[in-house]
Amino acid sequence: MGRRTLAAVLAVALADPAPRHHRSFLDALAEYHREGLHTDLRPELLAEPAAFARWVEEMREAGLRGEAPFGRDRVPHRILWWADGDDYLGRVRLNLRLNDELTEFGGHLGYDIRPAARGRGHATTLLRASLLVAREAGLDDVLLTCAPENHASRRVIERNGGVLADTSSAGRLRYWCRLSPRSRPPA
Repeated sequence: MGRRTLAAVLAVALADPAPRHHRSFLDALAEYHREGLHTDLRPELLAEPAAFARWVEEMREAGLRGEAPFGRDRVPHRILWWADGDDYLGRVRLNLRLNDELTEFGGHLGYDIRPAARGRGHATTLLRASLLVAREAGLDDVLLTCAPENHASRRVIERNGGVLADTSSAGRLRYWCRLSPRSRPPA
């Protein structure tokens, strides 16, 4: 790997969502919308830099309060973006604990890569970095779920040490990643 390529790989990192990602995030949102994804986010409401900055701050604060609508029992979480400088490439949501719904569908970590950045190894590296953040947050084991037909996600999880445990009642494959040598994933 040449010096230039290695430097480019090292520049990509997890980052707190920030106003500097505004333009790139809106471009990614348009890509997602073309695939029918993230249609709950309306780009016209985030078009102005000040509105985007407010949304980023509200998203951060809501996570700390556990206010995302995941089941009746809300959970504290952290959202991080996978970015190359100002270029938004994807995101991860780290749920700091599980509720009944997340145990069946979602798990501790949910991630996605923008369509234009897929197929370049970003998901594998994003998940690897996210597992380190999860360990730093005090988690010993992390649950990840994916659809059985999502072969790309299955490969990403398995490349990061995920061990298939079972299939949830929601039909999702449930993988556990062990983060601590002294831990034992739940049965």
